[in-house]
Amino acid sequence: MRSFAPALAMAALFAGSAQAEIASDKVRIGVLTDLSGIYESGAGNGSVEAVKMAVEEFGGKVNGKPIEVIAGDHQNKPDVGVSLANRWYDVDKVDVITELVNSAVAFAVLDVTKQKNKMVMLTGAGSADFTGKACAPNNSVHWVYDTYQLSASIAAAVPQLGKKWYFISADYAFGAALEAGLRPALTKAGVDIVGSVKHPLGNTDFSSFVLQAQGSGADVIALNNGGDDTVNALKSAREFGLKAKIVGFGLDSPLAVRAMGLQVGQGAYNVTAWVNREDAETKAWIAKFMERRKVFPGSFQVGTYSAARSYLKAVEAANSTDPKLVIAKMRELPVRDVFTDDGFLRPDGRMVHSVALTQIKTPAESKNEWDMTKVVGKLAGPDVFRPIDQGGCQALK
Repeated sequence: MRSFAPALAMAALFAGSAQAEIASDKVRIGVLTDLSGIYESGAGNGSVEAVKMAVEEFGGKVNGKPIEVIAGDHQNKPDVGVSLANRWYDVDKVDVITELVNSAVAFAVLDVTKQKNKMVMLTGAGSADFTGKACAPNNSVHWVYDTYQLSASIAAAVPQLGKKWYFISADYAFGAALEAGLRPALTKAGVDIVGSVKHPLGNTDFSSFVLQAQGSGADVIALNNGGDDTVNALKSAREFGLKAKIVGFGLDSPLAVRAMGLQVGQGAYNVTAWVNREDAETKAWIAKFMERRKVFPGSFQVGTYSAARSYLKAVEAANSTDPKLVIAKMRELPVRDVFTDDGFLRPDGRMVHSVALTQIKTPAESKNEWDMTKVVGKLAGPDVFRPIDQGGCQALK
């Protein structure tokens, strides 16, 4: 009988070679984010600029192919996000979408991405389900933070914060995921959760929610929201003279903290995914960002830069924009940049790295307009990101 093995092997070789190439005349990165709403200051236009900075480090080209960056505003609406993603993938031939910031939008865009075998790099979106039940190891990576990590990081700080907690949570996917992660982590740490309340996304009047929290007698109020919602809740807490310690999960935006002022923000705790090393490389990057944006960068923006940079390094090494090949290459390359010096990408799509517990400074402690937070403690990534065998990522099985 005639053997077809050599012919099949040769066909497989050619098929592999055909895949391992940059598919079109450009490498196109789409930054899909909140350009006009409550998350703009922490992500938005700053994240777009951060991606452009990553592209410039490659001289605007990767393996001779020009890199194009386009931006879109999903308006925190899943249907708008899906519409833009479909157009970008089908018409504009976008290779990868990044940022997203809103978890509800990100879930919807991830579904489209899997259907079309494209790629997303989630940086601002926080639900831990992106590397759990919704994982897509060949189509997505989760870069900056997630709700499990936030919960575990805060639980590690419980002894210095207090034993009675109250939740004020945003009534959508991110707030629900954060609260769901916090409850078991805090309970395990010996915390008594004395109550909780939910508020609409984009709420402006937090007086009733703050009064309920005040009446609970809690030692700590956890603001399980983000962006302007966190800032407005914190302002209400100060107006009513709340004595409890405050943990705000949306205090990663320096612009938002500066806007509300240290008099309002002082003492509030936050877990930040970006540990600013304040070395020469980081200072130079920050100076370049501030020259363009006139504001200090936040962790989502630095993280989006890191994700874009790592993506382009992987495209260069794989000589391909095929999502499976690019993500496989990203797993091989350690993440060493201004965002982190100890990052690595796991098979479930989670990029693991150190994080920090920070506290907003008092006006007396601040040395300049952007000197607003201090690091209370650094936490190792493997200690706070969910173990891969506990995530429930079915695709890995």
